[in-house]
Amino acid sequence: MNFSVRPPARSFATRAGALRMRRYLHGRTMSSPPASPRSAELWVHGMTVAQLKALAWGCTPYRARAVVELALRARREDAAVTALGELSLLPPLQEGRLFHLVTLSWAAITALLAAETARSRHLAYARFADLGPDDQQALLLYLNAPTIEEAHPRL
Repeated sequence: MNFSVRPPARSFATRAGALRMRRYLHGRTMSSPPASPRSAELWVHGMTVAQLKALAWGCTPYRARAVVELALRARREDAAVTALGELSLLPPLQEGRLFHLVTLSWAAITALLAAETARSRHLAYARFADLGPDDQQALLLYLNAPTIEEAHPRL
């Protein structure tokens, strides 16, 4: 038996149904445009810090985007600094990965360091101390700094 050729449809109804579907779809446009990869970025810009915190708190696929949006606001808004400090303690954010070893908690600590305000740096040092020794060493390796005080990441 030759399996390189698709076997014929078994009945006339199957063949006719497929033909009608092809004719129906041919030349038609989609009723809604495909979702762009930046669509999630666009709608979080209009959210408040409390809404972003609630989005990051829940187990949604957009919690990483909410943490990143809070990180971008941390330099301007003190409420974002507070939210990042609280979120970095949550177990789901300590386990949720952005990529490889980098957790969402690490992203929050890095954002606090990058904000470069006295309050954000103090809060980042406190959250860094809450990490385990292995996580502390791995985060310092990721930040490419010998100590947390010498880390000055940029976003």
